[in-house]
Amino acid sequence: MADLDEPIHVVAPDPAWADQGRTLVRDISAALSGMPVEVAHIGSTAVPGLEAKPVIDIQVGCPADGVEVAVARMERLGFECLGEAGVSGRQYLRRRSGLAANVHVVERQGRLWVDNLLFRDYLIAHPDVMARYAAAKREAARRASTLLPYSDLKAQSVAEIMGAARGAADPGRAS
Repeated sequence: MADLDEPIHVVAPDPAWADQGRTLVRDISAALSGMPVEVAHIGSTAVPGLEAKPVIDIQVGCPADGVEVAVARMERLGFECLGEAGVSGRQYLRRRSGLAANVHVVERQGRLWVDNLLFRDYLIAHPDVMARYAAAKREAARRASTLLPYSDLKAQSVAEIMGAARGAADPGRAS
């Protein structure tokens, strides 16, 4: 298995990311045809106007008994499986040839599924929060040139935004 850590760079927002995300959602949905799955574009490239690593993140939600099949089908599309990669309940796949992309296979409608969509949608709905997150991403990228330290450096910002997103989605629920 390849090393999870890899060089990263954060770039200005690219309007093409939305179309690339839609294309990947379509292609992955077709590859998973016949399975009870949901597929969504997530991550920073799914937030219009947000700087990001130029890698499209796609989330596949499926029942637990479909994870192995989903992963196998993603591997046939050229994705490399890196296992849970530090996130329990997720299978992480990446492809760096052609259009760079990550696929996160998670439980459909489970906590990871819901949280990833909440995070994306909260940033879209709150431009001020998106701007603060962009600044945190730029600073993390300035201080770290590879994925794992970059992720660690922006983790506090992600946690704060996730807490706010959960609170906004369910004001009575604790983060």
